[in-house]
Formats: sequence, C-alpha cells, structure tokens
Amino acid sequence: MRTRLLAIALAATFIALLVAVLGTHSAASAGSGDPRIAVLQTQVKTLQAQVKALQVEGKLLGKAVVDANKSAADANNQVQLSFMGTTCLAAETADLFQGTWGVIDQMKPTFGAQTQVNDYGNCGQLTRGSVTVSRAGIVVPPDTSSLAPLISWLHE
Repeated sequence: MRTRLLAIALAATFIALLVAVLGTHSAASAGSGDPRIAVLQTQVKTLQAQVKALQVEGKLLGKAVVDANKSAADANNQVQLSFMGTTCLAAETADLFQGTWGVIDQMKPTFGAQTQVNDYGNCGQLTRGSVTVSRAGIVVPPDTSSLAPLISWLHE
C-alpha cells in the first residue's frame, strides 16, 4: 500500500508541476505579460502619426519649392522683358532727338550726319499678342508715332 501511496503522491506532484508550468506559459501568451510591450506599442503608434505628418509636410514643402522656382523664373522673365523694353525706348528716344537735330541741320548745318544707336535687336523681339514693335529709325522731321507700338506692347 505504501508503494501505491507513493506512486499516487508522485503522480499528484507531477501533475501539479505540469499545471503550474502550463498555466504560467498560457498567462504570458494571453497578453498580461511584460508591460514594456504596451509602452512600445504606444511609441510605435506615436511614431507612425509623426511619420504621416512629416510625409504631408514634405509634400507641401516640395510644392512650395516648385512654386518658388516658377515664381523666380517668372520674375527673371519679367526682368528680361523690362530690360528689352527699356533698351528699345532709349533707342527710339535717341532716334527722335537725332531727327530734331536733322531739322536744325536743314536750316543751318550744325550737327552733321546722325548715326542710329544700337538697340541690340531688342525692339524687334518685343512681340505680344497682335502687337509687334518695329523701330522706324531716324526720321526727319521726327515723328512720335514710332513710339505707339512700344506703348501698346507695354500695356498688352
């Protein structure tokens, strides 16, 4: 009988140990384990939100850079057009002055032959819509109608 009791006691001890080991393992796998996991999960969610916000910000900044480059190109184009218009205006004004000197030379030779100043082809490049600026050159007597296409181009 003693042998039987000893065998039952050993079996009961074995079963108790087995239940203890299996119970601890299943409790840990059920999620009530390490609290650091919950902290890490919270941190991951926070980082995901930050990444999403940064992606949106990156897209906005990329668009802003493209817009800034376009604005800079537009500004550069406007500066070039302004330079060309100013050069043409200066050349046409010189033509008018020299036409005036030509009239004076008809009455009493004073100034001599006049030479047209170089507009570097800027007047001929000024075309917008139906307006094309052409330079008449030195006209005696001077005629301000040569300025009309330039003025139209400036307001087109």
